[in-house]
Amino acid sequence: MIKLNRFTTIPFLIDMLQRETLTLLNPGFWEDYNDRETVESYRIKTNSKSIYALCLTQGNETVHHWNAFANGTSGCCIEFSPEKLFSFLNESVGVEHGAAEYVSLKNLRGLETSRLPYLKQQPFEPENEYRIIAVSEKEQVAALDIPIDLGVIRRITLSNKLPEPVFDSLKDVLQFINPNLKAKISHSTLFKNSTWINHFRGVRTSQKI
Repeated sequence: MIKLNRFTTIPFLIDMLQRETLTLLNPGFWEDYNDRETVESYRIKTNSKSIYALCLTQGNETVHHWNAFANGTSGCCIEFSPEKLFSFLNESVGVEHGAAEYVSLKNLRGLETSRLPYLKQQPFEPENEYRIIAVSEKEQVAALDIPIDLGVIRRITLSNKLPEPVFDSLKDVLQFINPNLKAKISHSTLFKNSTWINHFRGVRTSQKI
């Protein structure tokens, strides 16, 4: 089963549930200046007035994804059904999507315009990124919303740094915000997995007998 994840923070999750939209942001504010330039180059070459993007990851959660994009107690991971999400994206005017392409500095010549918004430097390849890109003839603003059905969400995982009572309360709040949300809400076990811990506790117990 293919996984498509959005590592973000709880305010953005709440906004998604409340308004049932996927929010693409102005890449001009991205931390990575290299990414800014390639995306801006694509906007210019396509004669668009504005461009927006949303970055997802493919595959299972990793420590890097949590620490880089969803660090702290407000971090969360939204797992989408690729098939259902792509169905909405494909019906949206000016929207395209695809996996990131990781290239070395020596291979920057002769790149087709269509590849530009998906390019990243080779050292970032472990991120396994997937991008949603949108261009518009309207002036650039901070964000662009794409309406979605919450059925595109398979699972919501909240940070392992949340204490258990806080996780339980937040889970109730998220389910209350929008009754249309049917996805499972879970607590990340990346740093505290009961199967792993109980196995080695059992090993220690056996050694004592």
